[in-house]
Amino acid sequence: MKLSKTAVCAILLMLTAGAAQAADDWNSPNAIKVDEARIEIKDQVEVSVEIPGTITRLDPDLLGGIVKKGQLIVQLDDELVQAQLAEAEEKARSEILIKFAEIKLAEAEVDLKDKEDRNKITPGLFSDTEIRRLVLAGEQGKAELQKSKHDKLLTELAAITKQKELRQFTRYAELSGIVIDLHKKAVGAAVRQGDPIMTIVNLDDVLAVLTVSPRFEDRVNVGDKVLIRRLSAAGNTPAGRALIPTSTESPSLQRSESQQSAFSEVFTGEVTLISPTLKSDLGYSLEIRAIIKNRSPQPGKYLLKEGASVEAMILSP
Repeated sequence: MKLSKTAVCAILLMLTAGAAQAADDWNSPNAIKVDEARIEIKDQVEVSVEIPGTITRLDPDLLGGIVKKGQLIVQLDDELVQAQLAEAEEKARSEILIKFAEIKLAEAEVDLKDKEDRNKITPGLFSDTEIRRLVLAGEQGKAELQKSKHDKLLTELAAITKQKELRQFTRYAELSGIVIDLHKKAVGAAVRQGDPIMTIVNLDDVLAVLTVSPRFEDRVNVGDKVLIRRLSAAGNTPAGRALIPTSTESPSLQRSESQQSAFSEVFTGEVTLISPTLKSDLGYSLEIRAIIKNRSPQPGKYLLKEGASVEAMILSP
């Protein structure tokens, strides 16, 4: 889709306004400078299966593959259970044994009534023992009919059990993300119960672990805004910032590009946890955790990664 000049200008103005706001927030007199900051993965899942089997499908099957929540990612060979399910479902649908029991019961009832009627006409034609046998035959017919219905119910339950058992042969993605480990698994590989098959991480949000001086404890609250800025490999320079503007650029252009580069890598989030204990590893310090919204310039690529060199500020009201 091609954007008009007006739309492009509007987007640039929004980006510029966002960068300016980030600059203002970063330099706010209420900002608390964080002593140490590190980025950790917030959402990660290791995919395994509940039963042993052979992998027949692995999707994606390459490191870096993109996964969507709900996507079928692992399939084990389920041919035997599929056959058992088909058999159970066919038996569950069948009415033959019930109809047979109904017919047998009806014959016993007709035979009993016939002999009782004939005994009324000719008393003693059939002995009490014979009549008793016909009564028992009717009771047996009722029991067989009840048993056939019970057996049908059991086959229906067996089909449901097989359907649930089949679910153990498949795994669906519990979250969207990127495949970072396949644990040396591929289609055709045999796996045991609980064997890790695939590790997926979601970097839409990351966890920032921050350390500040205990003197700020009364100022920091859950929900406070947190700013994160990436640093260059050199250690102290925001990633992307032009260290020495070229002499051919105009001062206004140099200033504009410097501002954009300096604040284009600012990420925001909020405090979610204030540690109930002070850390005493290197002198007493307060540990704070915050959820930070990450950015993805293209599918599979995120700007904030675990272990990234960052600096942080906490905006206290």
